[in-house]
Order: sequence, then structure tokens, then C-alpha cells
Amino acid sequence: MTLGVCASTSIWLGVSYVEQKNAKAEFDFEAEEIFETITTSLSSYEEILTTVKAFFMASSEVTLEEWDLFLGKLQYQTYSPGLQGIAYVERIRSAKDYEALKARLALHGMSDYRIRPEGIRDEYFPVVYLHPLDDRNKKAIGYDIYSETTRKNAIESARKNESASITRRITLVQEGKEDRQSGLLMMIPLFTYERIGKQDAAKELDGIIDGVIRMDDFVNALISPEIFESMRLVIYDHEVSEENKLFDSHKDAKENVPLTRFSSMISPDVYGQKWIITLDGQPAAKFLPLFFGEKSKNINLLILLTGYVFSLLGFYLTRDLQVTAKLKREKIADSILMKADLNIIMRQEESLLKFRDKSEYLFVCIIDIEDSTKITAKLSGPQSALFYSTFHNHMGKIIDSHEGTIVKTMGDAILYYFKAPNPPSKNHCFQALNCCLDLIKRNRDLNRMLSGKALPKINYRVSAVYGSVMSASKNNINDIFGATVNRCSKMNHYAKTNGVVVSEEIRELIMNEPIYKIKKISGAMIDEHGNVLYHVSVA
Repeated sequence: MTLGVCASTSIWLGVSYVEQKNAKAEFDFEAEEIFETITTSLSSYEEILTTVKAFFMASSEVTLEEWDLFLGKLQYQTYSPGLQGIAYVERIRSAKDYEALKARLALHGMSDYRIRPEGIRDEYFPVVYLHPLDDRNKKAIGYDIYSETTRKNAIESARKNESASITRRITLVQEGKEDRQSGLLMMIPLFTYERIGKQDAAKELDGIIDGVIRMDDFVNALISPEIFESMRLVIYDHEVSEENKLFDSHKDAKENVPLTRFSSMISPDVYGQKWIITLDGQPAAKFLPLFFGEKSKNINLLILLTGYVFSLLGFYLTRDLQVTAKLKREKIADSILMKADLNIIMRQEESLLKFRDKSEYLFVCIIDIEDSTKITAKLSGPQSALFYSTFHNHMGKIIDSHEGTIVKTMGDAILYYFKAPNPPSKNHCFQALNCCLDLIKRNRDLNRMLSGKALPKINYRVSAVYGSVMSASKNNINDIFGATVNRCSKMNHYAKTNGVVVSEEIRELIMNEPIYKIKKISGAMIDEHGNVLYHVSVA
């Protein structure tokens, strides 16, 4: 009995230790993903605002109709739901400038335009255009963002550094009495000498392209609500205090706030502003629900109590039933041996590769890092692990967003595919090819992540081919084999750096599509493998 109690206690302590260690590792991983998602998503907003700036630079004057048409076609709210709106803010330096602006806007039906708040100032930066012009955003038309200190400081930063800046925490002019949120403005400066036909003009600040961000909408659009069932996320501006709180996932919660089992914090520099981001709680990993949180404590306690009960029962049974127990033990032993043999046979069968009877047709694709051996040779073991996990996670999200299926990751490469009929349709081909091109397009985002983790930047190649494959599974893990997979692997190194190479079958499907630029490759691949290959890019 004593041995049983000791063994049960040891098992309980061991399980508790392993559970605690694994839960902490999972929490740290999820925290890093959340922090990275928040900080890097702002860079995508900068790209949108830069696109709008380019629209202004390419025109001597942007009318209200042109503004509404361009912003409507941009469809930025589909991809950036955290953006409350995008504004054009014009610099006004004199009464003459002000009258000229009102006259110009009157031609477009804005006869009642005026700058708010009133008063004499050296210069004004009023909101001229704002999209979408809904009831909330209408409140900001004409507001002089230079009249308020926090917004003024961001304008001066953008003017001085000639680059994007953000404000500290503000309350947006658009806010009403209900659903009030902390806000930010992201600003991209417009200079006279950047405009078409004015390259020789003085470097004067003409205005601002302004992204309006409501923090609750911004973060909730990025992070799944299920995450906040297990974690509490708080973002502070410059210092930890209630008045500097930008976001709190449980700001209105009076109960059901997650218990603080683990904590993580980072202090990133975000466009010149210091943020403090804290995460408290426990892992939100729904795929391992038994091993985290309160359930794990109950399971561990059940293991301990079960061990004690069986130890006590075993003690009395062995004392009172010694003779009969001997015979029973012999029978049980035989049964256990038979079951063990059956289990071994079953495990051996499960470990064998099970090929499916029929082949299937797929668009098979491979993304492969260039010179990965040379890159990782200079990294430590933990750095290499972080390097590859960053690559796999970022690329995997893109592939998943295009509804591709990842077969396996092979260190510096990822094998994935898209299902297709035989013969393939153009739409299936577009789905696979657009994913490959999107991987190339997102190279800069990936390298920004790697640089943020003090890791080297990378280049890679993508190859795609259509054909039949054999499918097999092992321990519920699927794999694909055959000449099509081998062909995709061999043709990968014919792709340009950060480019896509495709087979003849794919070229035939897209050859009449003007959105793709196709260039034939000549050389060894034709002679060695009897194939013609093509580089594909966006036209």
C-alpha cells in the first residue's frame, strides 16, 4: 500500500510539473503571436495610407468625386476593419488659402465648409475629405487637428522625419456618448516637391493623409474573441496607468475575468511612440482542452485520488484473497500478454504507410528558402528554431487564407497543394497561383518580422505544377508522392529569387489572362526533364 501511495503521489507531481511547463510554453507562444499581430498590422495600415498618398501625388488636384471613387474602389475596410476612416487634411497658412479652399469645395456642394475650432493661428490642418462619410465621420469634417496638442505633436513628427507617425492616446472627434473608445491617428505627410509637375518646388508640407483608428475595433478585428475567454490583453500608451490605457479586452467585465496564471509583457516602439502591452491568463489552446486551466487541476487531483483508492483496495484484496488472487493473477497475466501482443501488432500496422487506392489531381506547390544552410550556420540553436518557426507560421497563415492544404514543413521548405478536377479549371488554377504570388508579395512583411526578432532576412523561391499524385497516410498524417511532387521540387531552383516558376500545364490555363506576366525559361530543365518552364509575375 505504501508503495502504491508513493507511486501515485510521484505520478501526480510529475503530471503537474509537465502540465505547468507545457502550459507556460504554449502561453508564451500565443503571447508572441498576439504581440506580433498587433504591432505588424499597423504597418499594413501605413501601406494603405501610402497608396492614398500616391494617388494625390499623381494628380495636380483631387476632387471630391475622385476621392470618393478611389477610396470606394480601394475597399480598405474589407482588409482593415479596424480603420474607422481615411482623411485628407490640408495645410492652411493664410486667410487667402482658407477662402480658396472654401471656393473649391463649394463647387462640389460643400458650401457650408468651415474650420473648427475658430480662432487665429499661424497655420491650420483641417479635415477636408473623409471616407466613409457616415454619421460618425461627418463630425470630423472641418476639424483643425493642429489645434490640439497631441495631434499637433504627431504632425510635427511627420513633418520633421518625413515619414509616418502616430498620435498618443486621444479621444476622436467622431466619438459619441455610447461605445466610447480610445483612438489614434496615423499620419503620412504630403510635401509640395513630391507632387507631379512640382519636383523643383520647395519642400513645404502640403497636408496629411490621416488614418483614423478606434482601438477597440482595431484589436478586436485582429484577435479572435475566444482568445479573450482565457486571456486579458491590455495596451498602455507610454506608461501603465488608467488614463493611458489604449485597450483593455475586459474593460467592461465585472466577472468572468481570466485568472492570472501566466503573464507576459513587451514595450515596443510604435512609430516613435512607446507602447506597453501586457497579457495575463492561461493558454487559449482549444485543441488541448484537457491539459490547461481548471480542467487540468481536476484531472491531476483525480489521478492522485484514484491512485490512493486503488492502493487501498489492493492492500485489502491481497490480504484477504491470497489464494484465489494467485489464480486470477495468472489468468490476468495471460490476458494482458495477449492484449499487449495485439496492441503491438496494431501499432505496427498503424506505423506502416497506407497508400490510397486511387491517385488524385492537384496543383502541387513548394516554397523553399534560398541559402538556408548558410543563414542558419550563423545562428544558435534557439535562434534557428525561432527563425524556422517564424517562416513556417507566416507562410502557413497565407497558404491557409487561400484555402491551400499544407502537407509538411521540411525545415527550409513547405510542401502544399490545392485540389483540382481533371482537367483543371481556370478558377482552381487562379486559386493556387494567386497564393504563390501572395507569398512573394509578403516577403517584406516576413523580413520585417525577422528583423524585429534580430534574425537575418531571407529570400525564397516558389514552384507550382499540376498533375496526379499518390496519397498516403501514416499515424493519421497525410502525405503525397509521385512524379508530380518530384517534378515540383526539381524545378524550384529554376525560379528567380523571390519569384514563381510554373509548368506548361499552368501556363496554358493563364496564357490569355492579362493580369499575369509570363516569361519562358530556356536551359537545363528542358533538356534534363523534358519540360518547358515559365516565370510568372503580376503584370
